[in-house]
Amino acid sequence: MQGERRKNNDILFHFRKDGLPMTKLSQLKIDPEFQNQINPPSFEETHQLEMNILKEERVLNPIITWNGYIVDGHTRYQILRKYPFIPFEVIEKEFSSRYEALAWICKNQLGRRNLTPEQKKFLIGKQAEAEKQIKSFHGNQYTLASESGLVQNEPDRTKHGSRSKVAAEHGTSESYVYRAEQFARGVEAVPGAQEEILSGKIRATDREISSIAKVPKEKRPEVVAELRKPKAKRDSSITDSYSSPSKGNEFITTFKQDIQGHKKGLNKEEKQNLKDAVKSIYSPRRLADGEAMMCEIQGAQEDFVRRWEMCFREYPDILTEPKNNEKLRIFIDRASRYLQNVKDRLNSGGNQQSQC
Repeated sequence: MQGERRKNNDILFHFRKDGLPMTKLSQLKIDPEFQNQINPPSFEETHQLEMNILKEERVLNPIITWNGYIVDGHTRYQILRKYPFIPFEVIEKEFSSRYEALAWICKNQLGRRNLTPEQKKFLIGKQAEAEKQIKSFHGNQYTLASESGLVQNEPDRTKHGSRSKVAAEHGTSESYVYRAEQFARGVEAVPGAQEEILSGKIRATDREISSIAKVPKEKRPEVVAELRKPKAKRDSSITDSYSSPSKGNEFITTFKQDIQGHKKGLNKEEKQNLKDAVKSIYSPRRLADGEAMMCEIQGAQEDFVRRWEMCFREYPDILTEPKNNEKLRIFIDRASRYLQNVKDRLNSGGNQQSQC
């Protein structure tokens, strides 16, 4: 493998059919979090790229990696797996941490023209979060926050500094960046609905999406199920219960503002108010029923298929190596027995108990 260091300290590797063995393609790795920040191309776009690569008989744009993990070029990589004889190049970037790599991915994606407003907001929110981590952890993803050099009782300016930096880069305001962070957390709170939200298929306000992260995990499927419905048919008691500030939330906000910047002892009344406010936030409003939980079942099933298929694509020896085949058959048998058990319970009207 030939390595050539560029002026910006990136390393360019040449992968050619008459040089490097083709097995080196398998050394490139996929990180799910990195991949999730990237807007996947449409079927038509992917097909056109594949046709262009075959016509040129090479990949014009290099695949960009960090520590072997792809940070740009996932689609090109998938096409190359189908045509391993096609020459290609890899640029290895040097980042100080995983967070710096994430920030770079977001900035790189934000340079694309075909982003939806939801995708843009998500990427800005993710970049801001990554920038905060870069500052807090001093470029080391394994360093504890307590070792970041911040003195106790000294105000932590990393959050606002990061938002200001991101806002300046993208020509927006700090308040927009803050809302984008909340939006991104809401999107990631329901992985099964991420594509629907970012594509605009689920039409909801930023506040409604942001509030999903505040919903207890077991109730999120119910909220998402409502957001999938046309706005006129939604149950507002579900979608508004977490997106609208409650009386308790208002008290906590006011209370935080009152004591911000200095220490204050709580009197008896304030302690009770704080206790009631916290209790009201987490008090059950409505339990999800089976119909609402079906989206959770669907998401789990789709996630299962997606993850298995990703493993088969990235590591084809799972299906070809005998030692891997044996283990895979065990997993398949376990899953088959469980699904058959569920089917039997379904046919018996749910009266049969699980045997798993």
